[in-house]
Amino acid sequence: MKRKISILFTLLIPLFFAIKNVSADYKAIAMNPSGAKCNLYSGSTGYCFYANANLNSLNGVKWLDTGDEVTVVTSKPKIPSRDSICNSNYVYVYQVYPKNNNTYYGYYCETYLSSNALTDELRNQFRNLGFPESYWEGLAILKTAHPSWSFVPINTNLDFNNAVTEESYGSRSLLRGSMSNSYAYLRLDDAAFNYKDDYFIPYDDTTGSDPWYLANRDAIAFYLDPRNFLTDMYIFQFQTLSYDNSVDDDRLRNSINTIFGNDYLKNFTNDFVEAGRLSGVNPLYLASLSNEEVSNGSTPGTAINGSYNGMYNFYNIGATGGEGPVYRGLNFAAGNDSSTMRPWNTEYKAIVGGAKWIFNEYLKPGQDTSYFKKFDVVYNYLKSIGRTPTHSNYSHQYMQNIAAPSSEAWTTYKSYNSLVDLSFTFYIPVYNNMPTKTSLPNGPTGWPNNYLKSLSLNGNDVAGFNGEVEVYNYNLDANSKLTIDAKSVSSSARIEGLGTFDIRENTTRVIKVIAQNGNVKEYKINVNLTGNIVEPSVDLATTMNNSGIKNGNKYLSGFSVGTDISYIKQKITNANSNASVTLKNSSGNIKNSGVLATGDIVVVTVGNETKQYEVVIYGDANGDGKISAVDYVRIKNNIMNKASLSGVYKEAADVDKNGKISAVDYVRIKNNIMGTASIYQ
Repeated sequence: MKRKISILFTLLIPLFFAIKNVSADYKAIAMNPSGAKCNLYSGSTGYCFYANANLNSLNGVKWLDTGDEVTVVTSKPKIPSRDSICNSNYVYVYQVYPKNNNTYYGYYCETYLSSNALTDELRNQFRNLGFPESYWEGLAILKTAHPSWSFVPINTNLDFNNAVTEESYGSRSLLRGSMSNSYAYLRLDDAAFNYKDDYFIPYDDTTGSDPWYLANRDAIAFYLDPRNFLTDMYIFQFQTLSYDNSVDDDRLRNSINTIFGNDYLKNFTNDFVEAGRLSGVNPLYLASLSNEEVSNGSTPGTAINGSYNGMYNFYNIGATGGEGPVYRGLNFAAGNDSSTMRPWNTEYKAIVGGAKWIFNEYLKPGQDTSYFKKFDVVYNYLKSIGRTPTHSNYSHQYMQNIAAPSSEAWTTYKSYNSLVDLSFTFYIPVYNNMPTKTSLPNGPTGWPNNYLKSLSLNGNDVAGFNGEVEVYNYNLDANSKLTIDAKSVSSSARIEGLGTFDIRENTTRVIKVIAQNGNVKEYKINVNLTGNIVEPSVDLATTMNNSGIKNGNKYLSGFSVGTDISYIKQKITNANSNASVTLKNSSGNIKNSGVLATGDIVVVTVGNETKQYEVVIYGDANGDGKISAVDYVRIKNNIMNKASLSGVYKEAADVDKNGKISAVDYVRIKNNIMGTASIYQ
């Protein structure tokens, strides 16, 4: 079956990165991104953390080098100033002991940061394997720390920038608001942010306290780029998810218990071990996935307690995006499929049967790593090795959360403990035309709205003001004063250019709206000192552009539901008093009164030019001037191929303006009808 994505959990990038459980002797712990090993005093147990004072993401981490020693003390020290010995800055080291939750501190000299893991032998090895040079340093550090590890390049034969574009399409790539670094990782276009009503548009868990939003291109590129995750903590997103029968059950149970901790899921550790053996899926991955999807502390969560319909779903399979995804997952669990042991009316059947579903749907078709489950880019590779792909690129992705592979890898890594130096093989994707590097967006942060809500000139509000229109023409008597006042949509934005001004010549006044994140939008007022209301003669195209009405080659749009037809006449004749405007209904009959509706015809004549437009009210797919259940049904029938929409009605049905009619459009109409979200015209 083809499964659209769902993700219902929060994956936060940790502020400090645990490297590995620290050994009780001086044994070197696994290398981190710059070749560091963590050596602590005998008897120490817990996790080792390294960070500089400015750490706020995966970027900017300062690590110790191989062989450097850490001075560990029991209280936060005063960092020494530069001296002749260090000749650089000292940087803190943090260490946390889980048993007593105490924090210990240390410091090291920043001068000693260097990395020389990439030898000529490793260069030749990685070159011969087929890895691009930009992969070599990260792989060298990992190989030096773990000689038994192997790395296999998976040539996707895809252009990296094109892949980012594909992953940006629709709602394929999401992040929770809490993961967005004060909105810096989120898209800001009209599909992502409603500037008129001042909110990010949620695409999943829409009624929850922390919804999912569209990730921006830079964030997608960062998580898509395998080179950013060639570290101990994140490399396991490239590990095969297949069951490894060389690891005994006791070691698997210990690692699974590490994943679950004190969570309710720990009651089913043995079931996860058996699920791995019966399904062919790595039980540590199954435990990591379930921990992320349904972990709920000491009590069972909604997806696993059987209270909704007597079903269980430990992996939230079938929990597709939108409102109430958990319940869709439980309805999926109620289906009948003997190959995956459905219905999942016991915990055991849900754990084992769900594992079999994952094997059939993802491992068997070749998406057998956590990375490939999220980013479906294996089509070309599978063809190159003689396999028949079951899905085209990007079409079969388990989740929308772009941080999911790295988060699952982090959970898996923490669970391995003594298993970390087994002979793992990692299947790492390679793209064509990769950039030198990719980074998480580092700004701007803060609320993005820089739209005006209203504009007033000499005490009179601009009629039908639209914050998207940036240029206005204003006639003023000679040697007069002009008072400009305005309000922004967002209270966090500030406005420049307001006040009272002496106007003694034709001029343009500029109003700047500066959003909290620093983005600036400019509105221009062209002041014409004619003393007359009559505008200079202009052609039809200029008249329409000056009117402030959204116009294209065929359609006029941007009207709120219930807008009187006089609004169009007023706007066009205000822009050019010589213009002639006639309105007709969709049947071609003259329309002298009433409200605008989809399909209304507007005939504009300026001089010898005449042009006909059709009115579009987004959401009004049947042309009655309202948004109602009738429109919802028409769009749904179109999607289900029961009845097709065409022309202006098809345009009006494309509520999210992405060029196609989909479930997103009728969900937005439903939300509009219910009053939970407005359709942005």
